[in-house]
Amino acid sequence: MQINYTTKQPRFTALHIANCGELSIYKVTNRSDLNFIKELPQKIKMQELMPNLTKDEYSRWEEMLQYAVDNAHNSGNTTYIEAINNKPCGIITFFLDKTSELDCICTWPVEFGKKVKLAGKTLFYQLFKDFQEIKGKKIKLEAITNGPYNTVKKYETLGFKQTDTLPTKVKMESSAPKVKETMKELENIIEYQPITPEKVDLYKELNIR
Repeated sequence: MQINYTTKQPRFTALHIANCGELSIYKVTNRSDLNFIKELPQKIKMQELMPNLTKDEYSRWEEMLQYAVDNAHNSGNTTYIEAINNKPCGIITFFLDKTSELDCICTWPVEFGKKVKLAGKTLFYQLFKDFQEIKGKKIKLEAITNGPYNTVKKYETLGFKQTDTLPTKVKMESSAPKVKETMKELENIIEYQPITPEKVDLYKELNIR
């Protein structure tokens, strides 16, 4: 359902920083503006959007989204919301430093049974862009192995290599030279257009169904 904006609702003044074809990228800039993110797990009905997943796969996806929402509240994290046609379709949150760490990335469809094209790759491109701007050395992440998709293989296509295997996840990392190489590959398929950052109220700008 659509979130109806009222003057009593807290404003979510994220920065609209880039457009990538039909996709738009918004950066969270204030911890008090996380109210919009808190509502995502309750408003996104994955079982209605992707009806062919198993019960366990739905549960795992819901855990991933909740984990992303929770980690967006970490004071040291950088968080972005992604949208298509005024509907949220992804979130990424990460710790940015010389050794950066991806806490979580989660994307979802906005149309019945149809994934949003390049949603995940676009969010990774934003991570890589921020990483390069601070001249980072390494990016680490943990790929889950008990989810609905083969995340290890997906991250390997983005330049990450396995470093350790745990019961339900695989630790992976990518170096600065590899990130630079991967960004060049992504630039062939992603139309990333930075814009003059514009402060927007996502309660007015976006719909959640």
